[in-house]
Amino acid sequence: MSARKQIRALLVVENELAANALRGYLRVCGDVAEPHCGPELHSAIRASRPDLVFLEITDTEAPLASLRQAFPELPVIVVSPPSPALAFAAARLGAQDLLTFPIEQQALPARLSRLLESLSSAVPNLAERPEPPVPEPLAMLPSLFDGSPRMIEVRETIEKVANTNATVLIRGESGVGKEIAARLIFSRSHRSQKPFVKVNCAAIPNDLLESELFGYEAGAFTGAQRSKPGKFELADGGTLFLDEIGEMHPALQAKLLHVLQDGEFARLGSKRDTAVDVRVICATNRAIEERVAAGFFREDLFYRINVITVHIPPLRERRNEIPLLIHHFIEKYAALYERSVDPLDDAVLQALSQYTWPGNIRELENICKRYVIVGNATQIVREVSLHIAGAQGAQIEPTSSVAAESISQGRPSLLEIGQQAAWQAERRTILEMLVETRWNRREAARRLRVSYKALLNKINRMEGESRS
Repeated sequence: MSARKQIRALLVVENELAANALRGYLRVCGDVAEPHCGPELHSAIRASRPDLVFLEITDTEAPLASLRQAFPELPVIVVSPPSPALAFAAARLGAQDLLTFPIEQQALPARLSRLLESLSSAVPNLAERPEPPVPEPLAMLPSLFDGSPRMIEVRETIEKVANTNATVLIRGESGVGKEIAARLIFSRSHRSQKPFVKVNCAAIPNDLLESELFGYEAGAFTGAQRSKPGKFELADGGTLFLDEIGEMHPALQAKLLHVLQDGEFARLGSKRDTAVDVRVICATNRAIEERVAAGFFREDLFYRINVITVHIPPLRERRNEIPLLIHHFIEKYAALYERSVDPLDDAVLQALSQYTWPGNIRELENICKRYVIVGNATQIVREVSLHIAGAQGAQIEPTSSVAAESISQGRPSLLEIGQQAAWQAERRTILEMLVETRWNRREAARRLRVSYKALLNKINRMEGESRS
């Protein structure tokens, strides 16, 4: 395996034990990525251009059929529970292999080694492979940096610092568009033809983040059968975006500070330093000053990354952008899902503009996506009305004839009122947590302190209500 070129694998597996086994194996023999949610799978494939996809199917072969239709040449390994019907469907649809639960990491090399060897012979080295094209941020969200005086100030700051090598710290609540700002800085810089590499410091366990950032040599730890470059090496000459930098473990912060100061680092298990030329952009939704005071973040590192600060205000402070963003997202997902939907009327837009949008642009995008999929403006207004009512402590009157359909007929009992209020509070909390975790349902279940199965049942109930 030492001569094998790196492959890029996309892991689309919900089963936790199977995902952990595959993830551990793939981190040694390839570069592994995971999309945030199923509906974004095709977009994730177009963005990351994997050499191989591990796809879990449980009840139906429809996800595999859709994937094979959209990407007929892309190798797929199916992961599923033992099922003759699913095994037959996987073979019929041309899957390269079928792995059934339970999956043990120790058994994977013997099962997959030959397939990975054949794939690696057909792909270039990962370090030599060009990065996927970076979408032009202003084309993605045309109103994001022009819709309000505060955002115009942000854009002007970005234009001033983009073509320098200064480290930039982008601050703002979750979902406001910090990554888009980072990509705009990158696209306006003299490094725009070089790699843009993103690392989410909160999404990678602390014991793996160091090897992800700095790479490792063969034999550095158990299972490290060959050397692997880290993200700093892959970003050499370009830009490294460290998202959620405030979540980085203090033990790793010292090594990051050394790279920022000297431009050198050592891979895990290496006795020599590697020099890189990387522009670092960081982002956080945390008050890092408080983490510095509490001893969770190094003060010298904070000063090093805080050369230039770009603060993205929350969406509730720039409500005049909401109608333009809604129009943009509806057009985007109508084209993506090949749906024809009616534009939202002025009264519905007014109702949406009243909402505080705790999930910011990401939450607004998800609302527009659901509207395109479901095609039911009543449900959209009902959800927003309940959020506003919860914030105000009283039910508001819907603002359009469409929303009026959401008013219940007749007077409910006190028990029904209590049950409905409890469910709406649960629903609101779940939605906010899903937005906060970028629809990572396992992480949301952990933070909500409920079982994964219980959370899935509640999400299914919410989706059933959305379709009604």
